[in-house]
Amino acid sequence: MKNKLVLLSGVILIFVLGTIFSGKFFSKREVHYHAGFKLFIDGKLQDFSSAKYMSVKLCVGDEKEHKEDEQLEKAHLHDGVGDVVHVEAEEAKWKDLFMNISYKINPGKQITGFVNGKKVENILDHSIKSYDSVVIFSGHVNEKLLQNAVTKQKIMDAEKKSEAC
Repeated sequence: MKNKLVLLSGVILIFVLGTIFSGKFFSKREVHYHAGFKLFIDGKLQDFSSAKYMSVKLCVGDEKEHKEDEQLEKAHLHDGVGDVVHVEAEEAKWKDLFMNISYKINPGKQITGFVNGKKVENILDHSIKSYDSVVIFSGHVNEKLLQNAVTKQKIMDAEKKSEAC
């Protein structure tokens, strides 16, 4: 009986330590990828290239001056490129991007989304995937505007000139 109790205690201890260390050291996988997007409100393309939509990280050499904001890491814009989203955290969704750039899409209007030319339901809750090209319509949908989707080449060009720390 004593041996079984020692064995059970050992298993519990290993489980507890494993849970603690895996959570501490392995819970957050580092990611960094990009996707393209366009948003049309009643047929009018929205421009997100102004400074008010950009994420700016303060850097000192290679050291970060401030603690990163986990929400902002999920999805953000930078380098003056208003149609390529930068993702640096797992499970980023399109609603995270719009939250992070402080842009409210009118919830009273129909929101229709296309990922790589295919219509998807609940686009704002859809995960952002590497090199996806997303077109979102709020209100009037004009599928001819899908031809304006961000190309993979445009996304790759934005990656090359990224100035982030």
